[in-house]
Amino acid sequence: MRRAAIVMPMRTPVGLPGGALAAVAPQRLISTVLSAVVGRSGIDPYRIEQLVTAVPDQRAVRAAVPLAGLPPTVGEFPLGAGPGGGLRALITAAMMVQTGSADVVLALGAEFPCAPVQPRGPVGPGPLGAGPLPTGPRNGRPIGAQRVAPPAPNGVAVGSGVAMGVDTGEQLAVWAAAEGVRRPQESKYADLLAQHYGISRLEADEFAAASHRRAARARRQGIFGEETAPVVVNAIAGDVNSGVVQLVDRDEGLRDDVSARAFAALEPFLPGGVTTVGNSSTRTLAASACLVVAEDRLVDLGLEPLGYLVGWAAATGEPDQAVPAAAPAIEKALGRSGFGLEALDLLEIDETSAVEVLALTRLWEREGWEFESAERLNVHGAAIALGDPGGAAGLRMVTTLLHELARSEGGYGLAAIPTGPSEALAAVFESAYTEQVAPTPRGARFHGARPPRRFGRHRA
Repeated sequence: MRRAAIVMPMRTPVGLPGGALAAVAPQRLISTVLSAVVGRSGIDPYRIEQLVTAVPDQRAVRAAVPLAGLPPTVGEFPLGAGPGGGLRALITAAMMVQTGSADVVLALGAEFPCAPVQPRGPVGPGPLGAGPLPTGPRNGRPIGAQRVAPPAPNGVAVGSGVAMGVDTGEQLAVWAAAEGVRRPQESKYADLLAQHYGISRLEADEFAAASHRRAARARRQGIFGEETAPVVVNAIAGDVNSGVVQLVDRDEGLRDDVSARAFAALEPFLPGGVTTVGNSSTRTLAASACLVVAEDRLVDLGLEPLGYLVGWAAATGEPDQAVPAAAPAIEKALGRSGFGLEALDLLEIDETSAVEVLALTRLWEREGWEFESAERLNVHGAAIALGDPGGAAGLRMVTTLLHELARSEGGYGLAAIPTGPSEALAAVFESAYTEQVAPTPRGARFHGARPPRRFGRHRA
C-alpha cells in the first residue's frame, strides 16, 4: 500500500467571534488557506484530483474554488462539520491515496459564521455571490450565532464579541442558550475526571495559564509564522468594497498577560466545580488545509513532504467511566502503528479543558509509562489559548505538529481530538526526515519494543 505524504500543511490565524476575522466572508477565509497551500507547494492546481472538506456550509467551498485558482472541475468529497472534522478530512484523503483512488488530494477543515457580511456586488461564481446564506436553525441555534463567552473578572474572558449580523443582546442570549446546555454537560464530565484523578482547580488554572504562555512565546519567536497564511481584512467593518485593508497574521485569542491567579477569580460552570471559561476552550473560527500525495508521485510533481500518516484510530470509551475521551483512541492508534508512547517526540492533544489533558497524563503515570509532558505535550499551547475552531481544529493541530517536528528535527508525533461524548480520533505521523522502518504486524501491543530510529539528513 502506498504511503500518504502530507505536503505544505497551512492554516489561517485563529479568530474570535466579533474579531477582525469574523468580518471575512467564508469563501475568502477558505480561499486564503487553499491559495497558500497550492502556491507555496508549487503544484499545478490541475493536478489536484479531489477536495475532501469538513466545513459548516458546503457552498462556501464551491465559491472559494475559483478564488483560490483551482479548476472548477475538481472533485469534492464533503464530510460535514463537527468536532474532529479536519482530522477526518486528512485521514479520508490519505485513504484515497493509499488505495489508489487518487494521487493528489487537498484536505480542508474550516469553521466560520454562516451568515457572512454580504457584498454590494458579486464576489465570484457560486451561490454565495448571489445572495445570503440561510439563517434558519443549525445544531439547535441560529446560523451565524457564535458561542461567545460573557465578560469575566479582571478582563481575562476569551472569545467575547459580537457575531456578524447579530446585535449584542441577541448574541449573549444565544450564547447563554447554547452554553447553558453544553457547558454543564462538559463540566460534569470534567469534574468527574478531576475527582477521580485528584486534579485541583489550581492545577487546572496553572495548566491553562501555561498554554497561553507557550502560544504567546511561539508567536513572539516567529514559530507560528511558517504555518500561518495571513488574511486580508477590510479595515472599515461592513464595507467589503473599501480600499482600506489590513493584514491579520496572528491569532486573535493569544494573551501573555494571564496567570493562574487571574483565572482563580472566575466562577466555575458548576457549583464547586473545577472547569471555568479560563481553563477550557472557547469556540473560534479559522481554516486549515494540506495536500495529501502518493509517495511515489512526489518526485514527478516536484513536491517535498513535511511528513507521512503512519496510522490512525477512532474509539469510544464507556460514558460512565472516569477515562479521558482521548485515551482509548490513542492506545488503539499506537497499537496499530506498533509504537510506544516513548517513541513519540511530540503530542498534540486537544484542550477541550485543562482537566481532560491533565487526567490523560495522570492515567499514563498510573500505568507506568514514562512521559515528559512539559517537553513533548502541546509545546506551543493549544485550544485553551488559541480556541476551538471546530472543523479546522484537527488539521490545525496536525499543521503545528508537523511544522514543529521539522523545526526540531523530530521523528514521530501524534494528534488526538475528541469527536463526541466519550469519543475521540487519534493519528500517528512520521516526519519526512526519518527513514522508513518495517511496519509492526497488526495487533501488536503498542507499548512493546520501539522500532529502531533511522535518522534522516537533518539529524545526521
